Amino acid sequence: MSNEASGKNGMTAESSVKAATGAVVAAVGSVNPMAGIVLGAAKEFIDAPVLRLIEGVRARRSERASQALEVGADEANRSMDRLVQTVETSPDLLALMAESVQAAMETPLEAKIIALGRCLGRGVRDEATVDAERLRVRGLAGIEAPEVKLLDVLAGETHPMPEGGVQERWPGWRRPEILHELPGFEAVLDASIARLMAEGIVKDDGIGRFGGGGEDREMWVLTAFGRDCLSLLLAASTGN
Repeated sequence: MSNEASGKNGMTAESSVKAATGAVVAAVGSVNPMAGIVLGAAKEFIDAPVLRLIEGVRARRSERASQALEVGADEANRSMDRLVQTVETSPDLLALMAESVQAAMETPLEAKIIALGRCLGRGVRDEATVDAERLRVRGLAGIEAPEVKLLDVLAGETHPMPEGGVQERWPGWRRPEILHELPGFEAVLDASIARLMAEGIVKDDGIGRFGGGGEDREMWVLTAFGRDCLSLLLAASTGN
């Protein structure tokens, strides 16, 4: 095969991938149609630097979606065209794809984009796992850089209990120890924990363990699902 023919085949494959990912990105809302109309009508009134910023944001969203789809295709051991064809046959896979791509478009975290793509690919490879993968996608969607920092803390060894305690270490992470590790979280810790609780990623293991209530009785720990989500992010960040 000549270099010219090889180059043409490469361009064809690349065009096919771009066409497939472009269609999927558009389908799940990469560009809001009404927003596009308004932006088009208002271009002459928008300063060029602002317009470049808006277009840059839209381009980055599309790139992230494409990356998640490409990872999904690799994980499913399918071409991009075949991935799209498979997804189109199942409402459940369509929902998984839409949630995965939407979450990928909205995050700057490289590891999260990869993890989302892998969830999609596993669901395509084995449709019996689609429901579980959708739950993982929803869990990952609630995790951004601040939550990653909190999860890293909660995944670590807890602080020692005072002498005379019933055990060597606290059974979970109390607020004072969390803030010792993350001093900038004092005003936002409640919001971050609430976000993770809503997805079943963390829980208060102090409930029923000690009498009374209040901050000193909170014992925050990762759930099994939370450890699963964190392991997905860590594996993606290390390329495993």
